[in-house]
Amino acid sequence: MKTTSEDQPPIVVRVACPEDDILYGDDIYRIVNTAYRTNAGWTHESHLLADDRISRAEVKSVLEDTTNPVFLAFTPTSSTTLPQKVIGTLQIDSLEHYPDYGHYAGPTHPSYTFDYSTADSVPRSEQIMLGLISVDPTLQSRGIGGKLVKAGLKYAKEVMGRKQAVVYVVFQRTELREWYQRIGFIDYGEKRPYPVLESTKQEDVHFNVLRLDL
Repeated sequence: MKTTSEDQPPIVVRVACPEDDILYGDDIYRIVNTAYRTNAGWTHESHLLADDRISRAEVKSVLEDTTNPVFLAFTPTSSTTLPQKVIGTLQIDSLEHYPDYGHYAGPTHPSYTFDYSTADSVPRSEQIMLGLISVDPTLQSRGIGGKLVKAGLKYAKEVMGRKQAVVYVVFQRTELREWYQRIGFIDYGEKRPYPVLESTKQEDVHFNVLRLDL
């Protein structure tokens, strides 16, 4: 009998733990950098940014971080003996611990103005930042990223008591910004500078900031 997608167990999303580095650290390193720094999937930024998105040592560090939890998505399996396979990642950063990149004043947008007090309407201590959002490029466009974000936002609201989620998207990544807008994030026109200009491959790489009330 032919097996359909409805017969398959659902994708599992859970909070990572330090022990996951031994089991899945190499896979996490590969997935994040393949998703961001190659042209294997639609989420890549290889034409905009150089260098790895994350180092192998940084993978270990984020998995040990109890303040800013990492979520992992796994392939569905009904086997009790075969290990699951990591297929996606997401990190939730407490915004009060996230670097403040300051205000954007880019060379190609000299007339850009924005009332940054709008961004401060919710205290940083009540905001979270979405980061390290990656899905294995061979499995993209199957709803895995949405499942990761949904799980992360639920955790941020119910466990961390946060009131707003924030995501920084490189402004040239129109399709990625539109994806976030489809799942509820709002682009108010806020921009922030890219902090490591020596890693950029184009002029005036900067962030669009999108926000979602929880």
